[in-house]
Amino acid sequence: MKLDKIEGKADDKVAWGSDIAAQMLRRFNVPFISLNPGASYRGFHDSLVNHLGNENPGIILCLHEDHSVAIAHGYAKATGEPMACVLHSNVGLLHGMMGIFNAWCDRAPMIMLGATGPVASEKRRPWIDWIHTSRDQGAYIRSLVKWDDQPTSASALVEAMARANIITRTAPTAPVYVVLDAGFQETKLDKEPEWPDLSRHQPPKPPRPSKEALDQAVAILKDAKKPLILYGRGSRRDEYWQPRIRLAERLGACVFTDLKQGAMFPTDNSHHYAEPFNQVVKEARQLMCEADVILSLDWMDLGGALRQAKSVGTVTAKIIHCSLDQTLHTGANMEYQELPPADVYSATTGDVMVAELNGALGEGRKDPWKAKLPPKNKQANGALTMDVIAQSLRDQFNDPENVTFCTLGRGWPTDIWPFQSGMSYLGKDGGGGLGSGPGISVGSALALHHKFPDRYAITMLGDGDFCMGATAIWSAVKHRIPLLVIVNNNRSYFNDELHQDHVARDRGREPKNRWIGLRMEDPVPSIAKLAEAQGAIGIGPITSQADAKEATAKGVDVLKKGGVCVLDFHVEPPAERLANHGLGYRATN
Repeated sequence: MKLDKIEGKADDKVAWGSDIAAQMLRRFNVPFISLNPGASYRGFHDSLVNHLGNENPGIILCLHEDHSVAIAHGYAKATGEPMACVLHSNVGLLHGMMGIFNAWCDRAPMIMLGATGPVASEKRRPWIDWIHTSRDQGAYIRSLVKWDDQPTSASALVEAMARANIITRTAPTAPVYVVLDAGFQETKLDKEPEWPDLSRHQPPKPPRPSKEALDQAVAILKDAKKPLILYGRGSRRDEYWQPRIRLAERLGACVFTDLKQGAMFPTDNSHHYAEPFNQVVKEARQLMCEADVILSLDWMDLGGALRQAKSVGTVTAKIIHCSLDQTLHTGANMEYQELPPADVYSATTGDVMVAELNGALGEGRKDPWKAKLPPKNKQANGALTMDVIAQSLRDQFNDPENVTFCTLGRGWPTDIWPFQSGMSYLGKDGGGGLGSGPGISVGSALALHHKFPDRYAITMLGDGDFCMGATAIWSAVKHRIPLLVIVNNNRSYFNDELHQDHVARDRGREPKNRWIGLRMEDPVPSIAKLAEAQGAIGIGPITSQADAKEATAKGVDVLKKGGVCVLDFHVEPPAERLANHGLGYRATN
């Protein structure tokens, strides 16, 4: 890890308005702040450098504001704690909005700072300060944050920062936004503000389920013959991992996990029925129809999962649903998903409910009521597939559990590389857009390097995602953040090919034209050269099984030596994805 060193000695006197914001971040123990520079917060930038000495927090420089947000998002995914980022005025905020949307949908804690003004018009420079001043800058993103404020005095800024820190860390977590007035940033202080005792400004613990809800849930689960647990959002810490296993074994339950949420339960455990999925696979839908109790532990789309199950049968199970997510729901966005029915609805987190249920149910152990699905019979036939890549990668590690996958795509073979801890796999971007994967991966790798130095950061990205966000890799190279990037490159925006194929068939038109306007060909972008342009090692295109083994060995060697490497694998999409994509917008999808 490398941060830029300042010349001379830091000025430790709190003398300017912007020094207050910098000091508060240090008092929150925020280790890093990601940014793309902007004049609106030049005072705050000086405070980070010449007052704090570019330490605690240290600056992670980015080439785009969207990467600034994505890196902070990735850090939160790995640690569960907020990092800071700062966005330049309204224009930087607008640039960063996709990243903010991702972090909001992913419920990631984050302290975002912005700047506007000067609010006092007589202090504005002609033209530029006027177009970079907003009367209500938080309005741009108010539907994507838990809270925002625009303080204009020393005491107000201290309070705003303390409140932001509490709110972003309180379950359900999500980003907060504090706007710094450019004029106040550069105001000389008469005296230091009164600093709060932060031990008295801590986030509250998540609420426990009510006694009535817990009693009802326990009674239903004790009578269950075919229970199903849906493990959704939850902590990655070891102390929450074993209790999840204990609960499944106590109930004899089958377990589902969601590829979007990351590792929440060991995929090689006999209770983990199907591989983690984006959409509920057919066998899992059938199991939902067989279950007599469904325990949803902050599953992010319970209503959608139940609807998918109805396409193969009738869901008759009693439903116990636990979540605090409803406290964030507004009419602005639909990320709250379909409204699910519930026989017991408990306002608590999944991890708290697991602890309460384990305590109430006591000891015991049962085999799962339905045998785990066997791995699919996959024939590579000499082709380069994700199975080949996963096996080549696994062969390079004596202890694969020292690897953290920052993100993964569909088709990752958990039978070859299972998830065996909460840090095995960190989940997807949250908002479902492209371009965020590189930045989120850099942020996760930063967190791993800082807090879990014995772990290796590897990420798998699609070609479109990488090409949109490739310059985020520069930040990893500059700051010496070890990272191995695997690009699953089908030279197409292939998900949209599936959509165009579906629409053409639905209208009785020619599906062979589905590729037009979607294929990344003629020329094929050189992903290896894009990586090299950021200072990373770029290898590829890799097109054969033999080349995959050699390239993977080189990439892992770079990673283990502390470098950044991008491997460009040309992989053909599995034929069954085209045959069974099921993309209709009908009630049965």
